[in-house]
Amino acid sequence: MAGLTAQGRDLGARVSSLFEIPDKRLAAIGSSITSYACDPRLSEDTGRPAKKVYYENTFKLEPDTKFRADKVKPIIDDIFAKHLQGRKYDPIECSILSKSLAEELKMKVKELNFKRYKIISLVTIGQKNDQGVRIGSRYLWDHERDSFACSSFHNKYVFAVGTVYALYYE
Repeated sequence: MAGLTAQGRDLGARVSSLFEIPDKRLAAIGSSITSYACDPRLSEDTGRPAKKVYYENTFKLEPDTKFRADKVKPIIDDIFAKHLQGRKYDPIECSILSKSLAEELKMKVKELNFKRYKIISLVTIGQKNDQGVRIGSRYLWDHERDSFACSSFHNKYVFAVGTVYALYYE
């Protein structure tokens, strides 16, 4: 056993304690490793740590204009009609499509310029196959300032539910 370290490795072998994961743990629960082409904490331009921007509090407790669900619901309906009309269900394609529709929905709602609202959009697409589906969500929010808009779509093959949450931040 000459040439081995106390951990059972060959002398001169490259070792990094930062990424060392015990084999027993991997087999028992699995693991995931994330790698980056560059350090995400560094600025792309200078290669130095990005400066954090600090804002002063405005102490503004009420929004200038409240979120209007009646203006957002037609946007959801239009996006669904444009992208899902006549579409058949494909699990991979619908998974990608739900992400892109949620992003498009968020961008269109942001164009309505509801200031000081964080916009969250969710789109669920599923196969219509003589089954019942219930979709629910829970959030801790201020019922006077926070709001949501929801709409659904279905054709012969798919159903879709789109929800936009508007959370007021002070």
